[in-house]
Formats: sequence, structure tokens, C-alpha cells
Amino acid sequence: MYACDYLENGVLNVLRGVTFPAPAKCFLALYLNDPGESGASGTEVSYTGYKRMEITFTPPADANGGMGIQNLTDITFPTPDAAVGTITHIGVMDSLTGGNMLARGELIEPLVIGAQEPPVFLAGDVLFYLTGNLSRTWKTKVLNLFRGTTVQGITPYFSLWNGSPEASGSELSGENYQRLALTFGAPAEQPSGQIIARNAAAASFPRPSTAWGTWTHSALYSAASSGDPVYIKALTETVDLKRGYMPTIAEGAVEVGIN
Repeated sequence: MYACDYLENGVLNVLRGVTFPAPAKCFLALYLNDPGESGASGTEVSYTGYKRMEITFTPPADANGGMGIQNLTDITFPTPDAAVGTITHIGVMDSLTGGNMLARGELIEPLVIGAQEPPVFLAGDVLFYLTGNLSRTWKTKVLNLFRGTTVQGITPYFSLWNGSPEASGSELSGENYQRLALTFGAPAEQPSGQIIARNAAAASFPRPSTAWGTWTHSALYSAASSGDPVYIKALTETVDLKRGYMPTIAEGAVEVGIN
């Protein structure tokens, strides 16, 4: 499954201090075609007795090179009296009716539903996982939205590391070093369809009065000290931060998206 606009915008706005409330429950919906990024473009199945079915997810775990969740139990929809058609897509919704689509996916094989054939999804059939540069901590937070845990808005801080903070790296240090608060603009959709948030203004670290060490990774953190890593990215070329060299972050240079 893929994240939909509602989920992407909600998570990225957390970087702007906006809390993203988790739904009380999630529901699985069936579609005869692709509901699209907005979740509103498709045709949802309709037959006498049909309703979206509540879906509960496993705790986040390693999956497909990232972290993922899957449906914990079998899901059986009401039995139709007449043929329904061919289900091609599913969506995870935050409401039994109406509401917002969190994620959508295309079935590996279309599901033809005839009369007296209730649609069934076995435990583990519905999988949503995240890859990319979000930290493991933040992937867990995003996935736990599907399990009822709200993500609080934060002020993000840009930090400099030798090695990844999730792989025994160490944050640079020295006189004048401190994390740099960043302000993000509103998330914007890209030509690819992905939604990205970028830092809205340039910012500069204090000028080092002593060497800070070798900068190999950048990380957004949720606090000026301690806190949780949000987004981690390795530099293409490492930089030795010597006395007098002042690292500067250009406007729009920090891009955060959900993969």
C-alpha cells in the first residue's frame, strides 16, 4: 500500500508544530478502481449489507527493507446477494463512512466477487510499510497512527553527525556547536505525486571556534537537545568542520517526504 495525501500532509505538518490526531479506529474499504492519492477518485463497492470492516494492525516491525504493519486477524466482509464485480484496490479509512483515506493499494490479483461470495482478507494480507530516510523512531510513530497513537507537533532541529545516529554515530561537538532550529513551509505535491516539505528559510550554525569533527550525516531531531531523530540523511561528500568554517543550510535544501 501507498500513503495517501491525507497521511502525507498530516505527518509533514507535524514538522510545523501541528499535532496529527490518530483515528480511534481504522476501516478497510473495497474499490472497483484506483481511489487515487486523494482517496476520492475511485468507486467504492456497494451492495446490500456492504460496510467497511474494522482493521487492526500488528506492531511495527522490519519489513521489505523498511518498517511495516499488517492486519492482525482475518477480515470477512458481509455476503452479497448478487454479483458485485471485480475489486482491484483497497483503502484504509479513518471512518466507517466518509472520512479520510490513510493508505491505498492495488490487489496483486483482482478479486471477482459473485453472489454469496463474501470478500475475505486473511491475516497478513494487508501490508503497509515505510522505507526512505525517516528514522526508525519516526517510522514507528507514523505506523502507530494506524494503531491509535497520535503524533505530537514538534519544532525540528537540524543536527550534524559523524555516522548515523541510529548506527552508533556521534553528534559533533565543540565550542559554539548547537542544533539549529528550522522552519518548514507547507507541504507541496511534486510532479511525481509525492508530497514534500522543505525548510522555508536559510539558516547558519554558529562559527566553530574549535574543530567540531567530520560531518557525515545530517539529522532532524525533535528537540534542541536529546529528543528523537526524525529524518536522517548521509552526505554525498563528508566535510571536516574545522575552526572558522560555518555550516549553512540553504532555503529549500532540507526535503522531507514519506516513502
